[in-house]
Amino acid sequence: MRSVCITIFVLTCSFAVSAQAAVADAPAMRLDAREQIPPSLIGAWKLSAGESRFPEGKAPRMQYRIFDYTEQGMLLVDYLTMTANGTLTSGNWTSAFDGSFRPEYMRPYGATPFAMVRLVKADDHTMDLVAMKNGVVFETGRLVIAPDGKTLTFTYQAGGKTSVAVYHPWDLIH
Repeated sequence: MRSVCITIFVLTCSFAVSAQAAVADAPAMRLDAREQIPPSLIGAWKLSAGESRFPEGKAPRMQYRIFDYTEQGMLLVDYLTMTANGTLTSGNWTSAFDGSFRPEYMRPYGATPFAMVRLVKADDHTMDLVAMKNGVVFETGRLVIAPDGKTLTFTYQAGGKTSVAVYHPWDLIH
C-alpha cells in the first residue's frame, strides 16, 4: 500500500512540475487595458458628421467620446451626444477586456444600468463591441483606430440598421 501511495505522489508531483513548465512558457495574458489598446485612443474625440453615415433622421447633431483608464486598469469610455431631435444625453461604461459584460450608465437612469457592454480586442487597432439590455443583444459594432491615431471609426448595427461614426481627436481648448 505504501509503495502505491509513493508512486501516486511521484506521478502527481511530476505532472504538477510539467504543468508549471508549460504555463511558464505560455505568453502572459494581458487583461489590463493599458496593455491592450493603442495609446492614441486615449483622449477626447469629436464626431465628424460629414464623414459619418447614419440611418435617415438618426444622425446626432454632435457627439464627443473620451477614452481614459480607471484605477483598476480598465478602459473608461465617457460620451456626450446631442441627438437628432436635440436631446442631450451622456453616459459612461468600462471594459475589463476579459470578455465580461460591464454596466453602461446614462444620466436619466441614475445608478441603474442602461445596458451591459463588452469590448474585446480583435487586433492592435480593432475592438469588437456587444451591448445588451435585459439579456438581449441590441447593438454590435467594431471600433477601429487608424495606425496614425488620427481617425477612430465605429461601425455598428442596431435595430437592423448600420451606422458608421467617424471621429477625430478633439482639442478641448479650441
